[in-house]
Amino acid sequence: MADPEEKSNESAEAQIPEPVKEPTKAPDKTTDLTHGTTSWREEAYMTLGIVYYGGHIAHWVWLQVHEQLFPLVQPYV
Repeated sequence: MADPEEKSNESAEAQIPEPVKEPTKAPDKTTDLTHGTTSWREEAYMTLGIVYYGGHIAHWVWLQVHEQLFPLVQPYV
């Protein structure tokens, strides 16, 4: 037979505690960057970066694809 202490411990381990609910508040769009919101300045910088570097990156990717695929296609041409 099991000890009474073991029975009480087993029943306590079987119970699952409820998660603690935190109060919700609306995120501040100007200062709260942890919830995925960004300021207009950051969006502008990202957009300008994509516009400026996008062409360079696309050209580099195009050259890499050609460099990798050319040896595979060459025997069939």
